[in-house]
Amino acid sequence: MFLILDFTQSLRLAIIHNSKIVSKVVKTKKNISEILIFEIDKFLEKTKSDINSIKSICVVTGPGSFTGIRTALTFSKSLNLIKKIDIFGVSKFEIINYKIKTKKFNKKKCILLHFKNNQFFMQTFEGNKALDEVKLVNLANKEFRYNKETTYIYDSILFEAMLGNYMNDKTKNDFYLVDYSLIELEQIILNKSIDNLDPKPLYISNYY
Repeated sequence: MFLILDFTQSLRLAIIHNSKIVSKVVKTKKNISEILIFEIDKFLEKTKSDINSIKSICVVTGPGSFTGIRTALTFSKSLNLIKKIDIFGVSKFEIINYKIKTKKFNKKKCILLHFKNNQFFMQTFEGNKALDEVKLVNLANKEFRYNKETTYIYDSILFEAMLGNYMNDKTKNDFYLVDYSLIELEQIILNKSIDNLDPKPLYISNYY
């Protein structure tokens, strides 16, 4: 049984067990650190679980709220010291890259995740290897350049609206809309395809 902490945009908790996921989003104006333990206890009770049944904790490391992610990591590392529960860290980009690995993409994959308005977080992969650092781009400022050697993976149809003439019958196979979900995390953890030694928040130099 895996406990997932995704505090990149809100306080999202999830339990994954036997390929089934139960999740909860907590909306609050309070400081996350003030309610975190209470909300996790309440969530575990509702799912008929307890902290001793948790095999591993996975923290989504970004992109998103630096404070939220740091809070999730601090809580997880505390449990690691007290309960010896394994900790994993994985970014949204790594989750989506893993999710689409069965697709026959022979090109580089540029993953774009919507932030707000016309802004997207962007990172490029080849296989499981990230080729660059994550950066924030504003499509309205023409910061996107189409490359026929790249497949573009995105999580919002707003990206299509901003493309203009880039997306046509000839190039449509180079663009792939995907949903961001947490269910893939079970296999990511079981396959040990992410670093579980010392997960850190995903730092984006032109965002913070």
